[in-house]
Amino acid sequence: MTGVQTCALPISDLADRYRGEQRHLIGSRFYDLYLLILKIVAFAVGIGMLISMGIGFAIDPPASFAVALGKVIGSLFSAFAQAFAWITVTFAIMERCQSFRKATQEEFVWNPDDLPEVPRQSALIPRSSPIASLVFLVLFFAVINSLPWFIRIANLDPSVLVLNPLVPAVFRRVLWLINLTIVIDMCIEFVRLYYGVHTKPLALISISLKAVSLGITLYIILGTGIWNPDFAYQIGQLAQKEFGAGTTVGKIWSAVPTILAVLSVVGYGAESVGSIWKAWNLQIPKR
Repeated sequence: MTGVQTCALPISDLADRYRGEQRHLIGSRFYDLYLLILKIVAFAVGIGMLISMGIGFAIDPPASFAVALGKVIGSLFSAFAQAFAWITVTFAIMERCQSFRKATQEEFVWNPDDLPEVPRQSALIPRSSPIASLVFLVLFFAVINSLPWFIRIANLDPSVLVLNPLVPAVFRRVLWLINLTIVIDMCIEFVRLYYGVHTKPLALISISLKAVSLGITLYIILGTGIWNPDFAYQIGQLAQKEFGAGTTVGKIWSAVPTILAVLSVVGYGAESVGSIWKAWNLQIPKR
């Protein structure tokens, strides 16, 4: 036979050549960051789960060591599986978005002038900063979601006096909003870890996400009635003194929501100004 050529390539490889790129869940562009995030979250989730379960076992001891070990292994496996799933899905979406953007961009001839300016060392974001923040956020997430269970177990013992500054029913109702603010803060740290330098897109993303988080935080602080109005009185009972609403302690406690709201707004403003200043003042270092 003449004029006919056989193709020894597998169908999948041939399709990749026609497509212009290989199909993958997470490509080389995000893979290193993906592994790094997995390690950070796995470490933080493991520590947070062990701490919360340790406190829980101290309050409500298990029937035997085997029961405790089973609960620990089961809880850790479930937590790791969920963390792995959510992180993988997030990076897979990022990969799809990146592939779509590449497919829709017009082709151009690259030259060295297209490279971005090299920022000063002070404009770089140390990887330790977002990593430490992520570990703290995951630990905080584990603790804050364990609080209702801890308080419920502690209240079973009449000899234990629980001073709760929050209204438990309201706290449980708005817990998903608290978790949402934690997730938003984690997203900001992921983006900071990805960029690695204070840029204008990073500043805009951070300011926008923090504005959403601030709005949710202010609603929780001022609009949900989450603060226990009898907290000052309960402190007085513990100290064997009268701390009513009209006392100094009572007035300070009633002002706590306003103080926290003001601090949140001031903190957001300071962070926004700092992000803008760093992003708009990148300079090429002197050679």
